[in-house]
Amino acid sequence: MSEYDIPGLVVIDNFFPDFDRVREHAKLSHYYDWLANDGQVYKRISMLHVPDMLTSLERELGPVKIGLMGYRLNYEDEEPNQSIHADLGFMTHACVVYLNEGDSGTAFWRHRASGAEDIWYGQRELFDQIKDDFENPDAWEQRVVVPAKKNRAVIYKGNMFHSSYPFKAFRTTPDDGRLIAIAFFNFPEIGEDD
Repeated sequence: MSEYDIPGLVVIDNFFPDFDRVREHAKLSHYYDWLANDGQVYKRISMLHVPDMLTSLERELGPVKIGLMGYRLNYEDEEPNQSIHADLGFMTHACVVYLNEGDSGTAFWRHRASGAEDIWYGQRELFDQIKDDFENPDAWEQRVVVPAKKNRAVIYKGNMFHSSYPFKAFRTTPDDGRLIAIAFFNFPEIGEDD
């Protein structure tokens, strides 16, 4: 999809062959607040096997190794743990699939002062330069926003600066809140550059 043509980003519509089954599974799942290794508490997480996630990823990308998958549900006025961030120190790639539509999407960012669009593990000097800007949208230039659409997958390199956008979620129930399926994964060849 050329309108989202930035390196490291793939957008796929009609991702799950049986979308209704996955969405129903997500709506009926048990959600809890999760204390992650980064010290952050992530609200309404359900870490479990997402039906068809692996087969759908492999249909589009070839073999992958999933490290974590599940669902996340957020409601009106809830903000993310970090507005703009990169997923470092875990798997190399992430996949977000929208299960509800709403005023939301995934944005990708460029840090204005440094020009950085991503960060690699161990780039301490860059991290020190940007660490105080994660909650300051004025310090960033938006590269692209991929709007939320039911059954749309947004697949990206985890080290790219990204966020939900707008930052706050929407509505108040599993039927209409910001409900996503998510997976973090690697390609079998370490350092694969897809």
